[in-house]
Amino acid sequence: MASTVGAMNHHPARVTVPAGPLQVSVLDYGDPDDPPMVLLHGSSDLAWSLDSIAQAFADRYRVIALDLRGHGHSDHPGAYSILHYVADLDRVLHHFDLLDRRPVLVGHSLGGHIAAQFCGLYPDVPAALVLIEGTGPPARVVSEGPGYRAEFARTVVQLLHTPLRQRPLADLDAAVARLAAAHPRLDPGRARFLAEVGTCPGPDGGLVWRFDPRTRDWIASIDHEVTEERWRMVRCPVLAILGTESWDTWWSVRTPLSGDAELPARVRMTPEEYEAHLSAFPDIEHVELSEAGHMIAFDQPERLNEVIAQFLARRT
Repeated sequence: MASTVGAMNHHPARVTVPAGPLQVSVLDYGDPDDPPMVLLHGSSDLAWSLDSIAQAFADRYRVIALDLRGHGHSDHPGAYSILHYVADLDRVLHHFDLLDRRPVLVGHSLGGHIAAQFCGLYPDVPAALVLIEGTGPPARVVSEGPGYRAEFARTVVQLLHTPLRQRPLADLDAAVARLAAAHPRLDPGRARFLAEVGTCPGPDGGLVWRFDPRTRDWIASIDHEVTEERWRMVRCPVLAILGTESWDTWWSVRTPLSGDAELPARVRMTPEEYEAHLSAFPDIEHVELSEAGHMIAFDQPERLNEVIAQFLARRT
């Protein structure tokens, strides 16, 4: 299975899809006659980050990889909630006439949250759901005294008012170095490719990543009770994949919403909380991959593809 850009065999076409008031950009791999697979990346990322999955499955599936709103080449509307993202996914599936084709949905991190909620709201559409680090943070806010939840909500309100701006990167080499430092297992050639496609000129010179910093605001739209209710409505088989090093190498006591400010909340979930998340899905399998953090497609691309392929062979 191809796993790096250097071994790219399938060259996707970029397609722009109208989604209400904005345009969503997607990468279209493979043969339209093949069964569909839709890839949704994580926060502050872009469709190309899941290219190793697309390359591995494009011989058997028509793979559609989205740039989520606010990311990559999609529009940056400034409005980012889970249901905004679900609505965009719905439009993409309509555009490619995939709603009756039983697509396989594969989501990483934020993309997993989007895909899982879509599958709960539209349980007759998907053939299968693959969640790559997609049932994790934010952890449930727990009561730690009177007014704690209200205090947390007021803190979020203030953070939503906070201006955000990316710090520019000096040049492409600086972007490559940033990726390599954050993801030491990432193939160097792939790191350079992702830096090339994942940056654009900044307003004050240099380069910036191709995402709107305000996309972090999706965290404010999470309601755990609603989320778990929708997970319980999912009817297709689900595969949840976790990197065993994710908590130690990626997450901290700071939430993705908080930036440099401390929030009175936990990101790291307990094993009991994680098991409770998994048990919300009626039909789920769980795999943990060693020597992999949150970005499993960077750390263990071949093993990740093998696990997904084995699951789909059994359950679809």
